[in-house]
Amino acid sequence: MKLKTIVLAGAISALAVSCTGADGDNPGIEYAPNMYHSVPYEPLSQITDKEHGDYNSSPYNDFDGKKLINVRQPVEGTVSRQYYNSIESGTVLFYDQFDSDDLDSAAKVLKNPVPDTEAVLADGESLYNGYCAHCHGKTGLGDGKVGKVYKGVPNYTTGRYATMSEGHIFHVITHGKGRMWPHKSLVNTEDRWKIVRYVQKLQKGE
Repeated sequence: MKLKTIVLAGAISALAVSCTGADGDNPGIEYAPNMYHSVPYEPLSQITDKEHGDYNSSPYNDFDGKKLINVRQPVEGTVSRQYYNSIESGTVLFYDQFDSDDLDSAAKVLKNPVPDTEAVLADGESLYNGYCAHCHGKTGLGDGKVGKVYKGVPNYTTGRYATMSEGHIFHVITHGKGRMWPHKSLVNTEDRWKIVRYVQKLQKGE
């Protein structure tokens, strides 16, 4: 009975000590704190409190606002994933303006922000030959070497394919459709628009 009393008293004492210093967001003394707090930096956060130098911060920080090493500004010239300015026109190009299941809206709303110039068409042709011609064929007839085996590749010059809008073409290149796989991870936004320019030329049989 005496032993049980001693153990109980010890447990109560340990519990009382463990609560010491608890205040607001500060949990006080913790057992194995690394099990509760992230060792790596938390995204979009910056702790400058010297009292928490071992939590989501770094011993290399000087805490004077000069050398804080998380939540830093991107390197100058870095391209944002969500949008950036077209090199050709300066127009803002949205990375994913429409979801993959919103083809109809994209077909009606999206307009090509890159200019219809010889330079853009030349780039579009080069990109098309590198990413598209193996299925769609050099002239867009759906007769590429892969397309002949893969089947179901459309001919740009016939039927409704000849009248697809620029927004429709861009959305399909971006998100894919049917047996065509999405290319947004392979071709950046501006280059996709350049391909659209060239595909519209192929639609006319040019």
